[in-house]
Amino acid sequence: MKKILLFKIPMSICDFRCHYCYIAQRPVHFQGVQPQFKFTPHEVAKALSKERLGGACFMNFCAEGETLLTKNLDQYVKALVEEGHYAEVVTNLTVTNALEKFLSWDKNLLKHLEFKCSFHYLELKRKGWLDRFAENVHKIWDAGASANIELAPSDELIPYIEEVKDFSMKNFGALPQLTILRDDRTSNIDYLTQMSEEEYNNTWRSFGSSFWEFKKTLFGKKQKQYCYAGAWSAYIDLTTGEASGCYGCVNLGNVFEHPEKPFPHKAVGKCPYPHCYNGHAMLSMGLIPHLNDVQYGYLRDREKADGGTWLQPELRKFFDEKLEDSNDLDPALVQALNPAIRLADRVASKLKRTFLK
Repeated sequence: MKKILLFKIPMSICDFRCHYCYIAQRPVHFQGVQPQFKFTPHEVAKALSKERLGGACFMNFCAEGETLLTKNLDQYVKALVEEGHYAEVVTNLTVTNALEKFLSWDKNLLKHLEFKCSFHYLELKRKGWLDRFAENVHKIWDAGASANIELAPSDELIPYIEEVKDFSMKNFGALPQLTILRDDRTSNIDYLTQMSEEEYNNTWRSFGSSFWEFKKTLFGKKQKQYCYAGAWSAYIDLTTGEASGCYGCVNLGNVFEHPEKPFPHKAVGKCPYPHCYNGHAMLSMGLIPHLNDVQYGYLRDREKADGGTWLQPELRKFFDEKLEDSNDLDPALVQALNPAIRLADRVASKLKRTFLK
Protein backbone atom coordinates (compact mmCIF):
# COMPACT_ATOMS: atom_id res chain seq x y z
CA MET A 1 0.00 0.00 0.00
CA LYS A 2 1.61 3.21 -1.19
CA LYS A 3 -0.98 5.86 -0.29
CA ILE A 4 -4.44 6.44 1.15
CA LEU A 5 -6.61 8.50 -1.21
CA LEU A 6 -9.95 9.66 0.20
CA PHE A 7 -12.38 10.95 -2.42
CA LYS A 8 -14.88 13.60 -1.44
CA ILE A 9 -18.00 13.63 -3.64
CA PRO A 10 -19.99 16.87 -3.07
CA MET A 11 -23.42 15.31 -3.61
CA SER A 12 -25.96 15.35 -0.78
CA ILE A 13 -28.87 13.49 -2.40
CA CYS A 14 -30.02 10.74 -0.05
CA ASP A 15 -32.96 8.35 0.26
CA PHE A 16 -32.62 8.29 4.08
CA ARG A 17 -33.06 10.90 6.81
CA CYS A 18 -31.13 9.39 9.71
CA HIS A 19 -31.57 11.40 12.91
CA TYR A 20 -27.82 11.15 13.68
CA CYS A 21 -26.58 12.13 10.19
CA TYR A 22 -23.58 14.46 10.34
CA ILE A 23 -24.68 16.08 7.07
CA ALA A 24 -28.04 16.97 8.59
CA GLN A 25 -26.19 18.71 11.45
CA ARG A 26 -25.00 21.35 8.98
CA PRO A 27 -26.95 24.58 8.25
CA VAL A 28 -27.26 23.64 4.54
CA HIS A 29 -27.82 20.03 3.51
CA PHE A 30 -29.58 17.70 1.08
CA GLN A 31 -29.68 20.19 -1.78
CA GLY A 32 -30.56 17.40 -4.24
CA VAL A 33 -28.07 18.45 -6.94
CA GLN A 34 -25.89 16.05 -8.94
CA PRO A 35 -22.22 17.12 -9.13
CA GLN A 36 -20.55 18.04 -12.40
CA PHE A 37 -17.30 16.17 -13.04
CA LYS A 38 -14.55 18.24 -14.71
CA PHE A 39 -12.45 15.20 -15.61
CA THR A 40 -13.38 11.93 -17.31
CA PRO A 41 -12.75 8.55 -15.67
CA HIS A 42 -9.86 7.99 -18.09
CA GLU A 43 -8.28 11.34 -17.14
CA VAL A 44 -8.63 10.61 -13.43
CA ALA A 45 -7.08 7.15 -13.83
CA LYS A 46 -4.18 8.64 -15.82
CA ALA A 47 -3.58 11.26 -13.11
CA LEU A 48 -3.65 8.53 -10.43
CA SER A 49 -1.71 5.83 -12.22
CA LYS A 50 0.31 3.34 -10.20
CA GLU A 51 3.39 4.68 -11.95
CA ARG A 52 2.74 8.24 -10.77
CA LEU A 53 1.70 7.24 -7.24
CA GLY A 54 4.47 4.68 -6.81
CA GLY A 55 2.27 1.62 -6.36
CA ALA A 56 -1.18 0.34 -5.46
CA CYS A 57 -3.25 2.61 -3.22
CA PHE A 58 -6.26 2.35 -0.93
CA MET A 59 -9.05 4.55 -2.32
CA ASN A 60 -12.21 5.44 -0.41
CA PHE A 61 -15.26 6.94 -2.15
CA CYS A 62 -17.88 8.71 -0.05
CA ALA A 63 -20.54 11.24 -1.03
CA GLU A 64 -22.19 13.67 1.34
CA GLY A 65 -25.45 11.82 0.66
CA GLU A 66 -25.90 8.24 -0.54
CA THR A 67 -22.76 7.50 -2.55
CA LEU A 68 -24.41 5.12 -5.05
CA LEU A 69 -26.83 7.88 -6.11
CA THR A 70 -23.87 9.68 -7.73
CA LYS A 71 -24.27 9.32 -11.49
CA ASN A 72 -21.54 7.35 -13.29
CA LEU A 73 -19.55 6.75 -10.11
CA ASP A 74 -19.04 3.12 -11.12
CA GLN A 75 -17.07 4.27 -14.17
CA TYR A 76 -14.62 6.30 -12.06
CA VAL A 77 -14.11 3.54 -9.52
CA LYS A 78 -13.67 0.93 -12.26
CA ALA A 79 -11.05 3.01 -14.09
CA LEU A 80 -9.00 3.25 -10.89
CA VAL A 81 -9.38 -0.42 -9.99
CA GLU A 82 -8.30 -1.33 -13.53
CA GLU A 83 -5.17 0.71 -12.79
CA GLY A 84 -4.43 -1.75 -9.97
CA HIS A 85 -5.76 0.12 -6.94
CA TYR A 86 -8.12 -1.13 -4.21
CA ALA A 87 -11.44 0.64 -3.70
CA GLU A 88 -13.79 1.07 -0.74
CA VAL A 89 -17.25 2.48 -1.50
CA VAL A 90 -19.34 3.79 1.39
CA THR A 91 -23.05 3.09 0.87
CA ASN A 92 -26.36 2.47 2.61
CA LEU A 93 -26.79 -0.36 0.07
CA THR A 94 -30.34 0.46 -1.01
CA VAL A 95 -29.70 1.52 -4.63
CA THR A 96 -29.70 -1.93 -6.19
CA ASN A 97 -29.47 -0.92 -9.86
CA ALA A 98 -26.36 1.17 -9.18
CA LEU A 99 -24.80 -1.64 -7.14
CA GLU A 100 -25.35 -4.12 -9.97
CA LYS A 101 -23.28 -1.96 -12.33
CA PHE A 102 -20.29 -2.52 -10.06
CA LEU A 103 -20.99 -6.23 -9.67
CA SER A 104 -21.01 -6.75 -13.46
CA TRP A 105 -17.22 -6.21 -13.55
CA ASP A 106 -14.70 -8.93 -14.27
CA LYS A 107 -14.07 -11.22 -11.28
CA ASN A 108 -10.43 -10.13 -11.02
CA LEU A 109 -11.49 -6.50 -10.62
CA LEU A 110 -14.09 -7.40 -8.00
CA LYS A 111 -11.33 -8.87 -5.83
CA HIS A 112 -10.11 -5.26 -5.41
CA LEU A 113 -13.53 -3.86 -4.46
CA GLU A 114 -15.10 -3.54 -1.01
CA PHE A 115 -18.36 -1.94 0.08
CA LYS A 116 -18.61 -0.38 3.52
CA CYS A 117 -22.29 -1.06 4.10
CA SER A 118 -23.79 1.46 6.51
CA PHE A 119 -26.46 -0.49 8.39
CA HIS A 120 -29.01 2.24 9.19
CA TYR A 121 -31.36 -0.18 10.91
CA LEU A 122 -34.16 2.17 11.94
CA GLU A 123 -34.43 3.80 8.50
CA LEU A 124 -34.31 0.41 6.76
CA LYS A 125 -37.03 -0.84 9.12
CA ARG A 126 -39.16 2.29 8.62
CA LYS A 127 -39.02 1.95 4.84
CA GLY A 128 -39.40 -1.81 4.77
CA TRP A 129 -35.99 -2.26 3.12
CA LEU A 130 -34.23 -4.58 5.58
CA ASP A 131 -34.52 -7.55 3.22
CA ARG A 132 -33.21 -5.44 0.33
CA PHE A 133 -30.15 -4.52 2.35
CA ALA A 134 -29.44 -8.14 3.29
CA GLU A 135 -29.99 -9.38 -0.27
CA ASN A 136 -27.55 -6.79 -1.61
CA VAL A 137 -24.89 -7.82 0.91
CA HIS A 138 -25.15 -11.38 -0.40
CA LYS A 139 -25.05 -10.17 -4.01
CA ILE A 140 -21.69 -8.55 -3.24
CA TRP A 141 -20.27 -11.69 -1.64
CA ASP A 142 -21.65 -13.97 -4.36
CA ALA A 143 -20.08 -11.78 -7.07
CA GLY A 144 -16.63 -12.11 -5.49
CA ALA A 145 -16.32 -8.62 -3.97
CA SER A 146 -16.14 -7.76 -0.25
CA ALA A 147 -18.75 -6.26 2.04
CA ASN A 148 -18.60 -5.32 5.69
CA ILE A 149 -21.52 -4.17 7.79
CA GLU A 150 -21.20 -1.14 10.04
CA LEU A 151 -23.86 -0.11 12.54
CA ALA A 152 -24.36 3.38 13.98
CA PRO A 153 -24.91 2.92 17.76
CA SER A 154 -27.44 5.67 18.44
CA ASP A 155 -29.42 6.13 21.64
CA GLU A 156 -32.65 5.64 19.67
CA LEU A 157 -31.50 2.17 18.57
CA ILE A 158 -31.07 0.79 22.10
CA PRO A 159 -34.59 -0.75 22.38
CA TYR A 160 -33.87 -2.72 19.18
CA ILE A 161 -30.45 -4.15 20.08
CA GLU A 162 -31.55 -7.78 20.38
CA GLU A 163 -33.58 -7.45 17.20
CA VAL A 164 -30.52 -6.11 15.37
CA LYS A 165 -28.38 -8.97 16.66
CA ASP A 166 -30.87 -11.62 15.58
CA PHE A 167 -31.23 -10.10 12.10
CA SER A 168 -27.45 -9.79 11.71
CA MET A 169 -26.61 -13.34 12.71
CA LYS A 170 -29.30 -14.68 10.40
CA ASN A 171 -28.32 -12.57 7.39
CA PHE A 172 -24.61 -11.73 7.78
CA GLY A 173 -23.33 -14.67 9.81
CA ALA A 174 -21.89 -12.28 12.41
CA LEU A 175 -22.74 -9.17 14.40
CA PRO A 176 -22.09 -5.83 12.69
CA GLN A 177 -19.04 -3.77 13.44
CA LEU A 178 -19.87 -0.55 15.32
CA THR A 179 -18.74 2.95 14.49
CA ILE A 180 -18.83 5.92 16.89
CA LEU A 181 -21.27 8.73 16.23
CA ARG A 182 -19.74 12.16 16.65
CA ASP A 183 -21.32 15.56 17.24
CA ASP A 184 -19.70 17.88 14.70
CA ARG A 185 -21.48 20.85 16.27
CA THR A 186 -19.15 20.75 19.27
CA SER A 187 -15.62 22.17 19.23
CA ASN A 188 -14.14 19.00 20.74
CA ILE A 189 -16.13 16.66 18.44
CA ASP A 190 -17.96 14.90 21.27
CA TYR A 191 -19.80 11.56 21.32
CA LEU A 192 -23.32 11.95 19.92
CA THR A 193 -25.15 10.44 22.90
CA GLN A 194 -27.02 11.49 26.02
CA MET A 195 -25.34 8.71 28.03
CA SER A 196 -22.23 8.89 30.14
CA GLU A 197 -19.18 7.20 28.65
CA GLU A 198 -19.54 4.32 31.11
CA GLU A 199 -23.20 3.79 30.17
CA TYR A 200 -22.31 4.06 26.49
CA ASN A 201 -19.60 1.40 26.80
CA ASN A 202 -21.78 -0.95 28.84
CA THR A 203 -24.59 -0.66 26.31
CA TRP A 204 -22.62 -1.44 23.15
CA ARG A 205 -19.64 -3.62 24.11
CA SER A 206 -21.71 -6.79 23.76
CA PHE A 207 -21.32 -6.53 19.97
CA GLY A 208 -17.64 -7.44 20.38
CA SER A 209 -16.67 -4.98 17.66
CA SER A 210 -12.92 -4.60 17.10
CA PHE A 211 -13.69 -1.55 14.96
CA TRP A 212 -15.56 0.17 17.82
CA GLU A 213 -12.95 -0.76 20.41
CA PHE A 214 -10.15 0.70 18.28
CA LYS A 215 -12.07 3.90 17.53
CA LYS A 216 -12.63 4.41 21.26
CA THR A 217 -8.85 4.48 21.81
CA LEU A 218 -8.63 7.36 19.32
CA PHE A 219 -11.77 9.35 20.07
CA GLY A 220 -11.01 12.61 21.82
CA LYS A 221 -7.27 11.86 21.88
CA LYS A 222 -4.99 14.51 20.43
CA GLN A 223 -2.36 12.93 18.14
CA LYS A 224 0.98 14.63 18.81
CA GLN A 225 3.33 12.37 16.82
CA TYR A 226 4.53 13.24 13.32
CA CYS A 227 1.78 12.51 10.77
CA TYR A 228 2.50 11.75 7.10
CA ALA A 229 -0.95 12.80 5.85
CA GLY A 230 -0.28 14.82 2.72
CA ALA A 231 2.79 12.77 1.88
CA TRP A 232 1.27 9.30 2.14
CA SER A 233 -2.35 10.39 1.75
CA ALA A 234 -4.60 12.92 0.05
CA TYR A 235 -8.17 14.12 0.42
CA ILE A 236 -9.40 14.76 -3.12
CA ASP A 237 -12.56 16.29 -4.57
CA LEU A 238 -13.41 13.73 -7.23
CA THR A 239 -15.34 16.31 -9.24
CA THR A 240 -12.52 18.86 -9.51
CA GLY A 241 -9.20 17.28 -8.50
CA GLU A 242 -8.56 19.86 -5.79
CA ALA A 243 -6.77 18.17 -2.92
CA SER A 244 -5.50 18.62 0.60
CA GLY A 245 -3.26 16.36 2.65
CA CYS A 246 -6.02 15.62 5.11
CA TYR A 247 -9.39 17.21 5.93
CA GLY A 248 -8.43 20.76 5.03
CA CYS A 249 -4.81 20.45 6.20
CA VAL A 250 -1.99 21.24 3.72
CA ASN A 251 -3.05 22.38 0.25
CA LEU A 252 -1.81 19.97 -2.44
CA GLY A 253 -3.36 21.86 -5.36
CA ASN A 254 -5.10 20.14 -8.25
CA VAL A 255 -3.85 16.57 -8.61
CA PHE A 256 -5.72 15.81 -11.85
CA GLU A 257 -4.52 18.70 -14.03
CA HIS A 258 -0.88 17.74 -14.71
CA PRO A 259 -0.47 13.94 -14.64
CA GLU A 260 3.01 14.32 -16.14
CA LYS A 261 4.25 16.03 -12.97
CA PRO A 262 5.18 14.21 -9.73
CA PHE A 263 2.31 13.69 -7.33
CA PRO A 264 2.50 16.36 -4.58
CA HIS A 265 4.21 15.33 -1.34
CA LYS A 266 3.71 17.61 1.66
CA ALA A 267 3.32 16.06 5.10
CA VAL A 268 0.98 17.64 7.66
CA GLY A 269 3.40 16.84 10.48
CA LYS A 270 1.57 18.25 13.50
CA CYS A 271 -2.17 17.60 13.40
CA PRO A 272 -4.34 20.61 14.39
CA TYR A 273 -7.49 18.60 15.19
CA PRO A 274 -8.78 17.44 18.62
CA HIS A 275 -8.60 13.87 17.36
CA CYS A 276 -8.03 12.06 14.08
CA TYR A 277 -11.29 12.28 12.11
CA ASN A 278 -10.66 9.11 10.15
CA GLY A 279 -8.20 7.42 12.47
CA HIS A 280 -9.70 3.96 12.12
CA ALA A 281 -8.26 3.92 8.58
CA MET A 282 -5.47 6.48 8.64
CA LEU A 283 -3.87 5.36 11.88
CA SER A 284 -4.38 1.63 11.42
CA MET A 285 -2.77 1.89 7.97
CA GLY A 286 0.16 3.80 9.41
CA LEU A 287 0.08 7.53 8.62
CA ILE A 288 1.77 7.91 12.00
CA PRO A 289 4.56 5.31 11.80
CA HIS A 290 4.89 2.71 14.56
CA LEU A 291 1.86 4.10 16.42
CA ASN A 292 0.16 0.72 16.73
CA ASP A 293 0.10 -2.80 15.31
CA VAL A 294 -3.62 -2.77 14.49
CA GLN A 295 -4.52 -3.70 10.90
CA TYR A 296 -7.36 -2.12 8.92
CA GLY A 297 -8.50 -5.43 7.46
CA TYR A 298 -8.85 -6.85 10.96
CA LEU A 299 -11.02 -3.88 11.95
CA ARG A 300 -13.35 -4.32 8.99
CA ASP A 301 -13.60 -8.09 8.73
CA ARG A 302 -15.67 -10.66 10.62
CA GLU A 303 -15.65 -14.44 10.53
CA LYS A 304 -19.08 -15.78 9.65
CA ALA A 305 -20.81 -18.61 11.46
CA ASP A 306 -20.23 -20.86 8.42
CA GLY A 307 -16.47 -20.28 8.56
CA GLY A 308 -16.30 -17.73 5.76
CA THR A 309 -15.26 -14.10 6.09
CA TRP A 310 -16.74 -10.76 5.07
CA LEU A 311 -13.60 -9.69 3.18
CA GLN A 312 -12.15 -11.49 0.18
CA PRO A 313 -8.64 -12.83 1.10
CA GLU A 314 -6.64 -10.80 -1.44
CA LEU A 315 -8.32 -7.56 -0.41
CA ARG A 316 -7.93 -8.42 3.31
CA LYS A 317 -4.20 -8.93 2.80
CA PHE A 318 -3.86 -5.52 1.15
CA PHE A 319 -5.98 -3.80 3.82
CA ASP A 320 -3.66 -5.23 6.49
CA GLU A 321 -0.54 -3.59 5.01
CA LYS A 322 1.19 -0.61 6.61
CA LEU A 323 2.21 2.55 4.76
CA GLU A 324 5.48 2.76 6.67
CA ASP A 325 6.60 -0.49 4.98
CA SER A 326 6.35 0.95 1.46
CA ASN A 327 7.34 4.59 2.00
CA ASP A 328 10.49 6.37 3.16
CA LEU A 329 10.51 8.15 6.50
CA ASP A 330 11.98 11.64 6.79
CA PRO A 331 15.61 11.22 7.98
CA ALA A 332 15.15 13.48 11.00
CA LEU A 333 12.13 11.48 12.11
CA VAL A 334 13.96 8.18 11.67
CA GLN A 335 16.72 9.40 13.99
CA ALA A 336 14.13 10.40 16.60
CA LEU A 337 12.20 7.15 16.28
CA ASN A 338 15.12 4.72 16.32
CA PRO A 339 15.79 4.78 20.09
CA ALA A 340 12.10 4.24 20.87
CA ILE A 341 11.82 1.44 18.32
CA ARG A 342 14.93 -0.29 19.62
CA LEU A 343 13.59 -0.06 23.18
CA ALA A 344 10.22 -1.49 22.10
CA ASP A 345 11.99 -4.33 20.28
CA ARG A 346 14.05 -5.16 23.39
CA VAL A 347 10.96 -5.19 25.61
CA ALA A 348 9.08 -7.38 23.11
CA SER A 349 12.01 -9.81 22.87
CA LYS A 350 12.25 -10.06 26.65
CA LEU A 351 8.54 -10.74 26.99
CA LYS A 352 8.72 -13.38 24.27
CA ARG A 353 11.65 -15.14 26.02
CA THR A 354 9.78 -15.04 29.31
CA PHE A 355 6.65 -16.47 27.72
CA LEU A 356 8.56 -19.29 26.03
CA LYS A 357 10.15 -20.27 29.36
